Amino acid sequence: MNIRRYSLVMLAAGVLAGCGDSKEHKLADSLATAKAADQQRLTIQLAAQKDSLTRVVLQADDFIQHIDSSVARVVGKPKKGARKATLDPLAQQIENRKAVMQRVDALVARARATAAELKKSQEDNKVLSAQLANDEAMINDLNATIQHQTATISALSTRVDSLNGVTREMGATIATLEAQNNKAFYVIGKEDELIKRGIIVHEGGANLLFAHPGRTLQMSRTADASAFTAVDQRGMKLIEMPEPNRRWKVVSRQSLDYAAVDERDNDTFRGNLKITEPGKFWGPSRFLIVVEQ
Repeated sequence: MNIRRYSLVMLAAGVLAGCGDSKEHKLADSLATAKAADQQRLTIQLAAQKDSLTRVVLQADDFIQHIDSSVARVVGKPKKGARKATLDPLAQQIENRKAVMQRVDALVARARATAAELKKSQEDNKVLSAQLANDEAMINDLNATIQHQTATISALSTRVDSLNGVTREMGATIATLEAQNNKAFYVIGKEDELIKRGIIVHEGGANLLFAHPGRTLQMSRTADASAFTAVDQRGMKLIEMPEPNRRWKVVSRQSLDYAAVDERDNDTFRGNLKITEPGKFWGPSRFLIVVEQ
């Protein structure tokens, strides 16, 4: 309506101006008329386009508001307030679309974050699965090793038991052998008594009618070990004489250098016989014969 009134006014002004017959007035009137017509055409065209755009936007309003409501519920943001009364429909739709885009952007951001978390979780699960597989393989290997070692230990235990038995037998044998090797014998008595028992004999020297110079007492080659007292030379440190105050003589091969006595004269002595070095004392012979003088 305003456009039509403006056109009629312009036409009336042109009619009144046309009353003058000057060329300047006619040219000015012609330009003004053309300009007014062009403005009128553009104004009508713009109004039509705006009305068309408004209809299209208004038709999409319900659809946009439906999406906006759904997105708002998912994103969790409150809806914008009511339309501002000062905005025309097109401007209001622009504001509405901005709000929708904000919600859509927020929803997309949340979706991307969720996708990233899911991807990371899947990657973590893959790493964990691989680690579990490696751990399981290692456990299986350790179990196989333990079983193998158990079998080996069992076999070794059997062998050790057998060796222990052999060792015990060998120990007993060695102990018996050592006892036998360290067994010593001694006998103490008067000369005529020991000769009568067949333990000692006179050997060597000249065989004169009334004397036998150079003859010595020796252990009989047929002497029986049962006639002697058996001892373990490792623990035998002292041999007590029946009468320590009498003089005694060692007629066997032992040396008094490896013994201690109260009084010594070559191979004769007084007191008890204290063996100081058993190995060297018993070394020449395991049979000791001590004769009373």
